[in-house]
Amino acid sequence: MLALGLGLIAALGWGTHDLLVRTIAPGARVLPQLAVVMAVAALVTAPFGWTKALPDIGTLALAIASGCTYFAASLALYAAFARAPAKLVAPVIGAYPLPALGFELLRSHPVSSVEWLAAGLIVAGVAIVATQGDSDSQRPHPAALPLAFAACLGMATSFALGQEAAARIDPMQAASLARAGGAALALALLALRPKGVGAALKRWPVLLAMGCLDGLALSSVIASGALAQASYASVASSLFGVVTILLAWGILGEKVRLVQGAGIALIFVGLGSLAWG
Repeated sequence: MLALGLGLIAALGWGTHDLLVRTIAPGARVLPQLAVVMAVAALVTAPFGWTKALPDIGTLALAIASGCTYFAASLALYAAFARAPAKLVAPVIGAYPLPALGFELLRSHPVSSVEWLAAGLIVAGVAIVATQGDSDSQRPHPAALPLAFAACLGMATSFALGQEAAARIDPMQAASLARAGGAALALALLALRPKGVGAALKRWPVLLAMGCLDGLALSSVIASGALAQASYASVASSLFGVVTILLAWGILGEKVRLVQGAGIALIFVGLGSLAWG
């Protein structure tokens, strides 16, 4: 149950994060914004990791690889949304609980039929909510779906690597090291392509909030690696897109269609099966 709770915290963090993304001007360069968010997240989580002795090289590599993979997945996610309507790419990206459960099997962790059923219900619910939103006339780019698949697999890979590190060392240290790795890669790329940094820094209050929320969300998923049924966190965190829609409905007054409500109900059935299965 604690792993499920951490996943829901992550979903709330990422859902609020994505609501804030809407306040950033369309067409703004992604890399500078993402680098600032990654750097803030690393600073927020730094006290949990750098006050302890570094782990062995293998565990350190797992944690850093988790953060770097998460950064790459985030770039693919933003690139996919820039090239196709959300209703096309969001269900693909939101399906990451399925490969996440596959990675659990590779880590020799048992995955029950209840978990597969819950993941399927949640992914189906997320797909319904995403595809039944307002119509979008944006014409998809051929690269959109490959980028969406890359984001999906990248997020699942990041979670698996981070949770494996968290099973070996203090969970928050694993999360902190992961954030440091992702931030280092993002800032290194930004140093090579610094265009747009000034514009991004003008949005520093929003990016600061996004960094804190992103740090909370990913740390919650990674920290679950020290718990039984860590996969619950990966599965539940995929609700972040639905959280964004609900927040937009409650705060921005955006409409939620009846069929989207049915998708949300399907998600809660999936969550219930995890909680009581």
